[in-house]
Amino acid sequence: MTRRAIFLDRDGTLNVDVGFTHRVEDLVLEANVGAGLRHLQALGFELIITTNQSGIARGHFSEAEMHAFNEALCDLLTGGGIRIAGIYHCPFHPTAGRGSYRRESELRKPRPGMLLTAASEHRIDLASSFAIGDRLSDVLAGQAAGCRSILVQTGMAGRDEPHLTAEPDFVAADLADAARWVERVLHRRRDAPVLGSVHLAGFSHLTAGRGVAW
Repeated sequence: MTRRAIFLDRDGTLNVDVGFTHRVEDLVLEANVGAGLRHLQALGFELIITTNQSGIARGHFSEAEMHAFNEALCDLLTGGGIRIAGIYHCPFHPTAGRGSYRRESELRKPRPGMLLTAASEHRIDLASSFAIGDRLSDVLAGQAAGCRSILVQTGMAGRDEPHLTAEPDFVAADLADAARWVERVLHRRRDAPVLGSVHLAGFSHLTAGRGVAW
């Protein structure tokens, strides 16, 4: 039996991105993350995190430190009734990496490798799934995997990758807004017009605030 999933970026989408985020003491959720994830979970989606972690390649922190942060994040979400089905990460960078971490990788977004691997391991129907993130590379990875894509205006809000152009299926203020749109799609309701190509200069930052909001 195949299932459907929400592929979630981590830094800037789930937790506040402080720059190469890896210290447990820096773990703070973006606004409305708990409400959004519970809504998506109630709609029957598996919740899977897919995250580029080039800080490992650059030598800013170790994979062990990343795993400790992920464990703390999952513990925090579990306390709010949210289950994360899996976490996939890419530690490589093609130019800034050190040693064996300096290489191209199909896992690194905007390539879809992490999503494809997760879909295979969790028996996910990609055409029925959604990718959500705060970067255009998240949008492109989701589209390359065959998912609908949502850009959230938390974190980077698509501003940090001027070399990329993407057309997300929806631009959401935050995860709660994204979850409401997903529900409308599932119910085949008429939605607002899809935004066209994202031009960073035309974006207004809609983040209502930051912190734990359950």
